[in-house]
Amino acid sequence: MFLVAFSGLDIRVSRLFFDHGFFMASQGWTKLLHVSVPWFVFASMACVAAVYGFNRLWGRHQWGIDGKKVVYLLLVLALGAGFLVNGMLKNEFGRARPRDILEFGGTAHFTPAYVISTECSRNCSFSSGDAAGAFFALAFLVAVSRKRVVTTVAVGYGVLVSAARIASGAHFLSDNIVSFFIMLLVADALYYRMFLFDPGPAVITLAPAPALAIVPVPAVIIGTSEKPSASR
Repeated sequence: MFLVAFSGLDIRVSRLFFDHGFFMASQGWTKLLHVSVPWFVFASMACVAAVYGFNRLWGRHQWGIDGKKVVYLLLVLALGAGFLVNGMLKNEFGRARPRDILEFGGTAHFTPAYVISTECSRNCSFSSGDAAGAFFALAFLVAVSRKRVVTTVAVGYGVLVSAARIASGAHFLSDNIVSFFIMLLVADALYYRMFLFDPGPAVITLAPAPALAIVPVPAVIIGTSEKPSASR
């Protein structure tokens, strides 16, 4: 609701990095953070696979990595960054990137977040695939460790990648915010379903026994009776 009500905030934030072009797009830090995302995803999953293999071979429980957590991490990556962000949103909403809209020297029209348009045909702005890949670190935060330093690194990396994409004119602020919440919700929901959800034991309810029909029996009073006297 906030992003829809204040859609102009996207233009204002992107304008901070625009001066006859998005001058930070060619700087080393934005390029480095951009190319770091696929390397982070690959390296993190390779590390998890190595730890899992070590635990299986040596009977250890390092970082709590077992087969179930490996599947969990793969599902968060596939459903969140893969299916929802890159598979559906980026190709279906058709939002033009900041560097392509009229306000910043392009030819496309600006469309707010959540508004479907035809300003872009493929690999569009909404939402950010790089931010989704970077915020994949949230899954490790949920599954492996929730220490303060891990939280700082996970969230900080995603914020830096998001800032680099905004400064490069590749994404709006709302693109990155939406990707953050998509990855957070997918990671949290899957963790609950796979590790915390407990349906409990099945409870068998027996049908109530049929009620016995109680037929009232009239009481019989036994006593002496006197014969009527004959009429005179």
